[in-house]
Amino acid sequence: QKPPTKHCLLYRTRVGSLEVSQCIQCRTPIRGDLGQQRAERRRQSSQQSHTNSHESSPESMSEVKKENLFDYTEDQLLQEEVLTHYQVLGIEHHTSADGVKKAYRKASLKYHPDKTGRGDDDYVFLAVKRAYDVLSDHTKRSAYDSTALSFDDSIPPARSQLLEDALLLYKDEDFYDLFGPVFKRNLRFDANLRPDAPGAKKKRNNNRNSVVGKNFQPPSLGDANTPMEEVHDFYDYWIHFESWRDFTAQATEELNVENELENAESRFEKRWLQKEVDKRAKQLKTKENGRIQTLVDRAMEADPRLRRERLEKQQAKERAKAEREAAAELKKKQEEEAKLEAERLAEEEKQRKAQEKVAREQEKKLIRKARQQLRRNTSASFDENAVIWADSYDMKLDVDYLCTSLNLDELKSLNTEYESHDSPDLALAMIRERALKEKEAEKSGTKGSKSSSSAPNKTAANGTSSSTSTSTKKAWTKDELSALAKAVKKYPPGGASRWDAIALFINNICKQAEPRSKEDCIQKYNEVTKSSAAAKPAPVPPVPPPAGELSNGGDESAERPPKPDQNGTTEQNQNTSSNGKSDDGAAAAPGGTGENGSDAWTSEQDSLLQNALAQFPASMEKNARWTSIAEAVPGKTKKQCVQRFKAIREALKNRS
Repeated sequence: QKPPTKHCLLYRTRVGSLEVSQCIQCRTPIRGDLGQQRAERRRQSSQQSHTNSHESSPESMSEVKKENLFDYTEDQLLQEEVLTHYQVLGIEHHTSADGVKKAYRKASLKYHPDKTGRGDDDYVFLAVKRAYDVLSDHTKRSAYDSTALSFDDSIPPARSQLLEDALLLYKDEDFYDLFGPVFKRNLRFDANLRPDAPGAKKKRNNNRNSVVGKNFQPPSLGDANTPMEEVHDFYDYWIHFESWRDFTAQATEELNVENELENAESRFEKRWLQKEVDKRAKQLKTKENGRIQTLVDRAMEADPRLRRERLEKQQAKERAKAEREAAAELKKKQEEEAKLEAERLAEEEKQRKAQEKVAREQEKKLIRKARQQLRRNTSASFDENAVIWADSYDMKLDVDYLCTSLNLDELKSLNTEYESHDSPDLALAMIRERALKEKEAEKSGTKGSKSSSSAPNKTAANGTSSSTSTSTKKAWTKDELSALAKAVKKYPPGGASRWDAIALFINNICKQAEPRSKEDCIQKYNEVTKSSAAAKPAPVPPVPPPAGELSNGGDESAERPPKPDQNGTTEQNQNTSSNGKSDDGAAAAPGGTGENGSDAWTSEQDSLLQNALAQFPASMEKNARWTSIAEAVPGKTKKQCVQRFKAIREALKNRS
């Protein structure tokens, strides 16, 4: 049985009643009690008995044995180098430059040829001098410490390999015994522990100023009870570990150019050789940094404290993910429910609008039938000899007014009341009285409130809603009147949806905030027609024109009051009889050109016409211009002014 003092980590397995162990490095089988082996292993870690693997800590090198160099032969000191340079001078590995100088002076007092009398070629003093030459130079000392001194570069395997090995009963509590000595061993090359490093202070990678040298204490691996903050500080220190290890000597030895460097023929050859050595040393340095990084990665992977922390973070992450997914699922479900509810409401709204549309269409049909019935009844009962209206035109105006003002229920009630009268005259008188009441209510402003309370089913399409009544009260502007006149000429009677087209034309031209409806246009047209017919002046007796004045030489047809068209509106009948009578027997409007009218122009009227032409230039809107000109010439209509202007212009052309 080999003593276990030569091994650091043991494989543990049981064979029968005995527990058999192996060293993880040399695979040497060891038998013994498990408790004794663990106690022996802890004792080994504390005493650092394995000198080649555990002499990196400053404490283990605090006591240096003083060697008597006269006890060694020349071959042992110079060729075999059984003693290191530190042992030759009797100093520690981490002795400062001043300590090396003091040790050299002390050794010179003992081994100098003048003291010993052994001559200048004494191999003992040569060994002392060579040791001082190497250790006094920072670069040479770094290269010597990095390669000449023995060091164990091995690192523990990964945790997965430790668990896969059937012979190794690896547990998490063995982590500290396995990786602790390795980290402690590699502190030998820590740049922060070198007292001979240039500068008293050094700025580390974590941007904190820390004292270097023997007084600096690097963070330790700790145990299972170490706080996580210290654990993270430990690994952060080793992730940014700064190694002073120099591989220049090893690179020179591998390339075998030591003699070539000393005996180079020129500085160019020496410079090229030095570049090759530096290149190889850099590769070895990169490999060393990779070894340290691999050690840190394996330790972080196997550290039970970090594994427990990662597991907790993973569980917290999974819980947060589950909560997010649950919240997203709930949100998605709510959105789907809201979408279904919106679709249901939209479908209900669509059905409601469809039903309202059908109801409106039915109501329109019923209103149209009620209006047609009222018009048929009044037209059939009208008697020209009756004194209720002057003519059928006035009756149709009142009937059209009632048709556009009353709603469905009122029209039905009116038709029922009309049919209840036995006498047609009484029925027509009732219609006349109802029309006058509606007009009075409209003038007094009570029609809107009355119709809104008594007729809630009145539709805007037929001009019977309260909003339409309010809009009709708005005064017509000059542009709207001009557009109305143009539209009446553009869309003659008899066309389909004539007044809809007229209303659209006016709205497109004027761009009002509140567009005009078809009913507004009909009502305004009737008002303008009636006012123009009432405002026509009395006929002026003919005056013979002055000598040389031009005349149009023709009689114009008398203008007749407008007659209602098939849509309940009125149009101006231009066809009058030759005796000045209209088709329905009424007298022609005054100011015509029939037998009682005159188209003659006086000199005063010609002068007023010329002044009006100069006052109202041609840049004005055509209809508005001639309307203004006609107003400036008393006794003449717009048409007469236009004809007079054309006649004068034609006469001037012929004269030239």
